[in-house]
Amino acid sequence: MVRKYSKLKQIIEVILIFLLIISCNGQVSNKKNQVLNEDKEQTKNIKEQPPVDFFDQKYFNGYKISFGDEDISEHPYRYYYNYENKEIQWFAISYVPKNISLHKYWSSYLQGSSSNEATQSSTIEKIINKDLSSYNIFAVYIPKKYLDISNGVSEEAMFFKNNTELYFYLYDALENKWKFLKKTQTNAPLIGKRDFFSKQFPELFSLKKDLRLNDNKNISETENITLLRNFIFEFSISKIENEDGNEIQKVKINLKNKETNKIQVIDFTPKLLVTQFDGSSANSISYFGKEQSIIKSYQEIEGGHMLIALDVNFDGLEDFAIINYQGSNGGPQYAYYVQKANKQFVLDSYLTENVRFFPSEINKGKKILTIIYPSGCCQFQTSKFQIQSNGKWKNTYSHLENIK
Repeated sequence: MVRKYSKLKQIIEVILIFLLIISCNGQVSNKKNQVLNEDKEQTKNIKEQPPVDFFDQKYFNGYKISFGDEDISEHPYRYYYNYENKEIQWFAISYVPKNISLHKYWSSYLQGSSSNEATQSSTIEKIINKDLSSYNIFAVYIPKKYLDISNGVSEEAMFFKNNTELYFYLYDALENKWKFLKKTQTNAPLIGKRDFFSKQFPELFSLKKDLRLNDNKNISETENITLLRNFIFEFSISKIENEDGNEIQKVKINLKNKETNKIQVIDFTPKLLVTQFDGSSANSISYFGKEQSIIKSYQEIEGGHMLIALDVNFDGLEDFAIINYQGSNGGPQYAYYVQKANKQFVLDSYLTENVRFFPSEINKGKKILTIIYPSGCCQFQTSKFQIQSNGKWKNTYSHLENIK
C-alpha cells in the first residue's frame, strides 16, 4: 500500500513539474509576443506618421556637403543626431538631384567649397532654393535601438549596428508634408551617395540619356521686352546631350530690332548651368545709361542675374552678359556679347574667357572694369581690365589678399 502511494506521489510530482514548465513557457512566449506586438505597433506608427517634423528649426544644424571620408556626399543634406533626446535620435534630410548634370555639379562642388561651415551652409541653401523642384527631398530616420554607442555617445563615436532599419520619407511640396515610402535593412547606410536613393527608388530619377534638341517636348520659351532699349529678347531653352553624355542646356536667342524688325539669331551653349536658364525680366538687370561715372553692380557671389545689360566696352552702345557657368566658389561667370555699329551682337572672347566674372565696379571715365572674387577659402582676387584705343583689353592690375 505504501509502495502504491509512493508511486502515485511520484506521478503527481511529474505532472506538476510538467504543468509548471508549460506555464513558464507560456509566460515567456507571451512576453515575446508582447515585445513583437510592441515593435509592430511602433513600426506601424512610424510608417503612418514621421516621428517628428523633420523641417522643425530646432533640429536645424545647417546644410552640409560631406558625411565623411567613407561616405563623400554627392548632394547637400541636413543632419540631426542626439542620442539623449527621447523624441528623436538620428535622421538626415537629403536633397538628391533628379538629373545627371545637377548630380555631377554637386559631386564636384566639395572640391571648391568653403571650409567655413556657416558660409558653406548659407551658400548651399541659396543654390538649392533656386530650384527645389530639381531635387527629390528624402528624410531617412533610424530608431535609437540601431545606434551603436559602445564607443561613446558623441557623433564621432556613434556607429550603426548590423541590419539597421531605415525608414524612408519623401517630401511632397504640393501637399506640404512627408510621405512614408518604405522600410529597409542595411549594414552600411551610405546616405551620402546618390545611387543609394536611385537604387531604392529608380522611378524618381531621370537615369536615361538626356533629351536632344529636336525633342519639342523639351523646349521652353521666355521673352524679355524691357531689358534693352532697341531690342526684344526671345529665348528657347533646350536640354541636349554633349559629347561626354552629360545633360546641358542650349539657349537660342532671337534679338528683334524694334526699328527694323530684323531678327538676329544667336545659338548659345552655357558651360554649366545648375538651374534652368530664365532670361525673363525677373532674372535680368540693366546698368546701361546710369548717370554715375562709377557704377557699383553688387552682383551676389552665389547668385547674380542670368542676363545683364551694360555698356561693357564703353562705346555708348548697349551690350549684354549672359550666364555661362554656375558652381565656382568665386560666383557665376558670364559670356559677353557686344553690339557693333551695324546693330549686330558678337561674342567678346577676351571678356568671356579671361574676365569671366561680372565686374563689381564699372568706371566709365577711366574705361576700367574691376573684378573681385574669392580665391580658394581664404583670399580675394582683385583684377582691373582697361580697354585700349585699339579696342583691345589690357589687365592693368592684379592683387591677391587674405580675407580679413
